[in-house]
Amino acid sequence: MEENKFKELLSDSKLNMPFADFEDSVMQSVYKEEESRQGILKNIRLSWVFFTIGTLFGIIATISIPYIQQPIFNFDMKYLQIPLLLVLTGVLVWLMDALFRFSFRNSRK
Repeated sequence: MEENKFKELLSDSKLNMPFADFEDSVMQSVYKEEESRQGILKNIRLSWVFFTIGTLFGIIATISIPYIQQPIFNFDMKYLQIPLLLVLTGVLVWLMDALFRFSFRNSRK
């Protein structure tokens, strides 16, 4: 009697798959998601590298502007240093904020 109830409970707990290759397709989607995540992490690292290179180049270029003796378009380059420094600082802060947000959003996943 008790054995029959146990068999009945076990038969009720059996899951029916919606189609034959359901498990394979689910595992395939899990592998694709993991590959995609690894690609995103690689792109974030590359973004930080190029952000650093661009920042260093911008700082060096801005600092070296006053040393240019030739006027360009009859405009003395030493007067261009402060506006370029302000633009560089604004772009630097904006891009750093975007990179931090994107990096932390994807590191939590």
